[in-house]
Amino acid sequence: MSSIDIFTSGTNLLITLVALFILSLSMWYGSQDIKIGKGIRYLFIGLALEFIGSWFGYSMNDYVMLGISINVLAFLELFILLLSMMFLALSASQLLVSSIPDTPIIGAITALGLVAIIYFCLVAQDGVMVSYMRQIFPLTGFAYISTSFWSQSGHRHKTGFLIGGFLTTAVTALLICKILGIKPELITSLWYISAFVYAGLAVAVLMIKIDVMSKKLEDKDTEIGKYNKRIEEIIKSSPFPIVISRLSDDRLILANTNAIKLFGIQASELERYRLKDFFADSENRRLLNERLEQEKEVQDFEILVKTSTGSTPFWLLASANIIDYNYDIALYAAFQDITSRKNRETLLKNQAIRDPLTSLYNRRYFEEEVTKRIALSRMKGGCYSVLMIDADKFKNVNDTYGHKVGDKVLIELSSTAERALRDCDIVARYGGEEFVCYLSDVGPEKAKIVADRLRETISKIVIYSDEGKPFGFTVSIGISSSEISDSIDILIKTADEALYRAKENGRNRCELFTKADLAKFHDNALHKDESNQLHPVFEKEDTEEISLLDGIGANHIIENNTNIEEQKNEKPAPKEASYPTLGLDEEDKK
Repeated sequence: MSSIDIFTSGTNLLITLVALFILSLSMWYGSQDIKIGKGIRYLFIGLALEFIGSWFGYSMNDYVMLGISINVLAFLELFILLLSMMFLALSASQLLVSSIPDTPIIGAITALGLVAIIYFCLVAQDGVMVSYMRQIFPLTGFAYISTSFWSQSGHRHKTGFLIGGFLTTAVTALLICKILGIKPELITSLWYISAFVYAGLAVAVLMIKIDVMSKKLEDKDTEIGKYNKRIEEIIKSSPFPIVISRLSDDRLILANTNAIKLFGIQASELERYRLKDFFADSENRRLLNERLEQEKEVQDFEILVKTSTGSTPFWLLASANIIDYNYDIALYAAFQDITSRKNRETLLKNQAIRDPLTSLYNRRYFEEEVTKRIALSRMKGGCYSVLMIDADKFKNVNDTYGHKVGDKVLIELSSTAERALRDCDIVARYGGEEFVCYLSDVGPEKAKIVADRLRETISKIVIYSDEGKPFGFTVSIGISSSEISDSIDILIKTADEALYRAKENGRNRCELFTKADLAKFHDNALHKDESNQLHPVFEKEDTEEISLLDGIGANHIIENNTNIEEQKNEKPAPKEASYPTLGLDEEDKK
């Protein structure tokens, strides 16, 4: 390819060398990280050897003047050109034309050419054949390259191959004209052909790199499309609700039919929904996000959600992980409806901590929860009070109207106490007809006011028997406070002592256990222990009670034993009362 005029002018040579250097940089960059990189490197080696062979042929006379044999010099020149042809053929064969012709064929042709060089340069010393081979070797190499470039022109990404094909075809045509003797002087004078071809091939290699990368990107897009399609098919066929949401803006990207039904989503307007819109508890969502940030995957996480219309919240078991989806970082989440399970858990929990008749907390929960609250109140320097409430002469109701009506009394008493107190207070059924209340941040004086108000409210309740007969009932209330103790056991016992005193003082009243009562309380307890007599506060702990399910509660034994005597001694009720009360006996009714 190189013209003699390149070497006769320093400027021409410099321009050609610069173009060759640009080609080297282009081919070094273009051969990185692509499949045909090895073929591009072979192409540069072949072109460089062809340039060196042409320069060696031009400088041959200088070496002859030094006494070197013309036959040896011709052999070296042809050998360099033969190597050039071999690398050009390898470039075309291995990487650009799907191994056609193959490496063994190229090796055989190279070996045959080497034998011909040896024979015609060193044995037969045929100058015509030597001159002929000087032109046939470059022609063969460029013919290979030209064929390989054109073989890739049918691909979608082909710009670089087309540029290379036009350039190498033009060089091949010039070499054919030179062999055929068509205006050799004109061809030889076109010194800039080499520089133009080198620069053009540099552009072609860069375009090939771009084409190859574009094809890779296209193949990757196709692969991602297939992957996403498989994901969509799996998601749509899944029996569980599944959604995919974009991590950047939380918008839904994909939701299967089960998820659409579960969350009440409009399938045609999927991207207007955000995953966070379905969380009923913001704290619940924050905990899920923290787990995802730390672990990138979460399994069996319970979340409280709602539908897009904001209906009653329900529970789901979520498993989520972060994935790549359509060039987006997305959250893949699968759900399982566990509302029925959570309802069963709530029911079992309520059964464990609540009284089945009144639905108030039971004794065990009250003692455990109040112990925690007392400890917290002590840390903050707060106060608290405990009320012990007992229905007056409840046995008379059961005996007169039956246990079913007695249950009504207990239910009305409990619901009234809950409504009258604050949400932060605790009301519990302690046993039988006894109820206990914990008042947070309430001292003894204020607790007495609250208890009197509650007692008066309960005294106004009207209960109807099975025959439709109205009657009322009263309660007695004992009060203890944080001034007495920070032990729940002592508070309950002292409140019960105050309740016992309220019973002794006529019922339907409230009594406050004070600091002055402490010494007397301990002396009486000690005296009764020594005489093997129990105060009713402690006596009832060992008293067998009738089951709470039948509505019959235990009372103090002393109250049961003296019930008849008390009934005889009680005064008649005021005539203004329009219905009997629990505190009235048969004699009072007359």
